[in-house]
Amino acid sequence: MSIGWLLVLVALLPIAAWLVALAAVAGRRALRRRGDDQTRRLRLARMLGSADLVVVPTSDVDLPESTVLAVATEAGMRFLGYERTDSPLRRRVGVFVRAGGEVDAVIRGDAAILGDAAIRGDTGPTRGRGAPTPR
Repeated sequence: MSIGWLLVLVALLPIAAWLVALAAVAGRRALRRRGDDQTRRLRLARMLGSADLVVVPTSDVDLPESTVLAVATEAGMRFLGYERTDSPLRRRVGVFVRAGGEVDAVIRGDAAILGDAAIRGDTGPTRGRGAPTPR
């Protein structure tokens, strides 16, 4: 094998690496797409659960946006928007909030619900798991 052929092989290595990466992404996408639409809808409904704030990776759902919004509405959730992370390896996520919940009231600035929180003793902003922030 001459030095010329060795240089050709070294030059083709990046192209081969890209082809392997594309095959891996296609394989992962095929494996992730499990079940029919009804199964994926049920999986999304379980992800939404009963929490006030839910973050769902869009690649885990694999449904059209209109279907995702319909499932979220049926589950009593309101779509806030998408969050893109700073890292290119992290996935885009959809952020949902329980309609009429405390988080939704804070986002909308609803004074009536926020007043009820003050009556219960939640007078100040909190950090973490309910510990009051120092003033």
